[in-house]
Amino acid sequence: MLRFEIIFLQLFILTLLNFPIDIQAQGRMQGGGPEAQRPAIGIMKGRLLDAATNQPIEYGTIALMQVRDSSVVSGTISDPKGNFKVEQIPAGRYFVRVQFMGYETLMINDVAFRPANPEINIGTIKIKPSASSLSGVEVTAEREMMVSNLDKKIIHVDKSIASVGGSAVDVMQNIPSVSVDADGNVSLRGSDNITILVDGKPTGLAEISSGDLLQQIPASSIESIEVITNPSVRYDPEGTSGIINIVLKKRSLQGLNGMVSFTAGTGDRYNTSVNLNYRKNRVNVYAGYDNRLGKFNSTGVTERNTFNSEMSTLLLQNQTMKNKRNMHNLNTGIDYLLNDFNTLSFNFKIRRMTFGNEGDNRSYIFNDAFDTLRNFNRFSESERNIKSYNYTVSYKRTYTTKGKELTADFIINDNEMNGNQDIVQTEFTPDFNPLQPSLQLSSSRNTNMMYVAQANFAAPLANGSRIETGFKSSIKDITMRNGLSDFSYPINDWIFNESAINNFDYFEQIHAVYGIYSASFKNLKYQAGLRAEQLISESDIIQANDQFSLSYLSLFPSVHMVYELTKTQQMSVSYSRRIRRPGNRQLNPYVDYSDSLNIRYGNPKLKPEFVNSYELGWSNFWGKNSVNATLFYRQTVGVINHITRLESPGVTATTYENLNNGKSYGIELIGNREFAKWMKTNLNVSFFRSEIEGSQSLGIEGSESFEWMAKLNMNFPLRKDLNLSLAGNYNSPRTMAQGRMEEVYFADVAVRYDFMKSKASLSFRVSDIFDTRRFNGETWGEGFNIRMNRKMESRVAYLGFTYRINNYNRQRERERNSENGDMEMDEF
Repeated sequence: MLRFEIIFLQLFILTLLNFPIDIQAQGRMQGGGPEAQRPAIGIMKGRLLDAATNQPIEYGTIALMQVRDSSVVSGTISDPKGNFKVEQIPAGRYFVRVQFMGYETLMINDVAFRPANPEINIGTIKIKPSASSLSGVEVTAEREMMVSNLDKKIIHVDKSIASVGGSAVDVMQNIPSVSVDADGNVSLRGSDNITILVDGKPTGLAEISSGDLLQQIPASSIESIEVITNPSVRYDPEGTSGIINIVLKKRSLQGLNGMVSFTAGTGDRYNTSVNLNYRKNRVNVYAGYDNRLGKFNSTGVTERNTFNSEMSTLLLQNQTMKNKRNMHNLNTGIDYLLNDFNTLSFNFKIRRMTFGNEGDNRSYIFNDAFDTLRNFNRFSESERNIKSYNYTVSYKRTYTTKGKELTADFIINDNEMNGNQDIVQTEFTPDFNPLQPSLQLSSSRNTNMMYVAQANFAAPLANGSRIETGFKSSIKDITMRNGLSDFSYPINDWIFNESAINNFDYFEQIHAVYGIYSASFKNLKYQAGLRAEQLISESDIIQANDQFSLSYLSLFPSVHMVYELTKTQQMSVSYSRRIRRPGNRQLNPYVDYSDSLNIRYGNPKLKPEFVNSYELGWSNFWGKNSVNATLFYRQTVGVINHITRLESPGVTATTYENLNNGKSYGIELIGNREFAKWMKTNLNVSFFRSEIEGSQSLGIEGSESFEWMAKLNMNFPLRKDLNLSLAGNYNSPRTMAQGRMEEVYFADVAVRYDFMKSKASLSFRVSDIFDTRRFNGETWGEGFNIRMNRKMESRVAYLGFTYRINNYNRQRERERNSENGDMEMDEF
């Protein structure tokens, strides 16, 4: 694979040398508007202070706007001392808008630049803090757990009830329209096709499920989680229901700061997290380590009826599972500011994960007369070990022109998974005497190398609009090796099962370019973009000497518009086209015999599904309260769904197929309300309907499903140092193409006590306090019906301790405000 690294490195260097074209200068040369033809003579300077404390405000936004149409002509941000300076201002009359997150907007009228008076010093500007801003963030000593912008939701994990002893899966349970199944896999608005990013970049962990990926990230190591349901073309189009971006903790404050936390839970569950950062002048060094160690048990009951003209049978299975996990993550890096405009960064992540499992599955098969036809027990012991290495080199170039920026990244993901499973199956005689057991041993080794090179360039035009363009190339090389051996008692040795060999290779290239144009007219902001992606892939089933190749070009447009009705109300309309490409596990035809009566395998002939997504949003903020409403509609072509068939008498097989078309639509409501200083609430309610057309060739009938879910978070600041949190979740029953899941509901409670001048915290949390979280469902098809009941060990008590170095959270609060101070086209 060395040739790919060389190719991408050359591409990366060429990008840095050739990409930064001065688009704004071109706009002026081509006459982007009346002001572009006037001489740029003016200079405006001043200083920005906090009216309450007289302290300088860094990263305040100063925008120079035309009187004629309110379009932005130029602007800048304030420096650490609050000073700012805007240059190259065309002659004319303007007004100045001064903004900073959490402060009242200040307007300065009648600012004129003439050849006789080209330089204006508007002196010291003082702005007052406000209780809330248009984005719904309350800037007080306590910030909101969830911020709902019209295009995305941001969940601040340190305010989430799941931050005590929980993982990213626990955080997901409090996100609007997100549901979590028994294995921790997440779905959004009824679809499990979600793209998960970490710090805005792909994880490269294609060999593990979303549940495994999210379980290995402690909530205490997460800064925030961003949910983008209708992304622009800036993002990869993969993920038909949207993108979830997990932002890990990292600081850029001067000096040493950090946080250390330790949590212990019932049932041998332990979490540790350490995040440290040191910055001096132009060098910022950071490192974080976390682990999750623990055991958890689960039980399940399966009842399957099979019926045909010859004989009907009943299968009863009782499962008990003992699971353990041992996960370690290290995240470290350095940012070096070459000068005021150029930053070079390097980041290294390493993940080590071990998943252990002991499963005991007792099975009984009965005939119509309830006579026992078969009685056996299948015991399995398995372990998976995953090693993941991530290397990222990033470059960022800013300019004197505000909003003009170049970024470039080169990423390598190196992942390996080794697994083995021992299976002991014991048959019993009619009088329950055990026979000699049959023994099997399976082994697997999967590797996944991923290379990514990408660059993005954005620049404002002279007429107040903005363009952005970029490219991304990724190469993925996956190998999967699976084998099975049977033990022979006569020779007292293992015999390799040649018919069960599965050697599967998957090679994929995706090359993409995109462009976005953004502009505003009075109260309307709009953005339109187009992304083109070329995919080239090869699948190779080595033992069958069978190959499948794909090559296709796809176009992905997106349109976003936001209209400001009043200072506190906004409406938005958006459209995007997205894709769901089959994963390697869905393509791999390897047969999973871990349950010999319910086998699973992939389908190498799967095709991608395409989705057209539409959204209409409205938000209203008043005081410390807010309401957000979103109507959505998704139209899907070539739905990928898992299909279960009765393959032979007594054995069902589950695989994946492309069905016809589908659609889903619904409404999502989010409300934040402060009833009193000691009571704050956040309520999320979603209603949606899904329809999937059937397939006669597959014998699948169409399905319709109406679902709704509600999530309530209540926060009670009983004292300045004592906080009580309650959370409740309800997911209604759900109908699928071949089945139905029953309702799921549970409640959590947590309390936190701050001491040592808020440098330290002691937290206590109980998850699923009433022990009601169960997963019950039904699957049906031609000749069979299956009922399943699963119960995880979900009621757990956690006790946690956190210590902040250099008042970590309070400094971070100001830093976060600075990062989000500009709410113009970037955030839209």
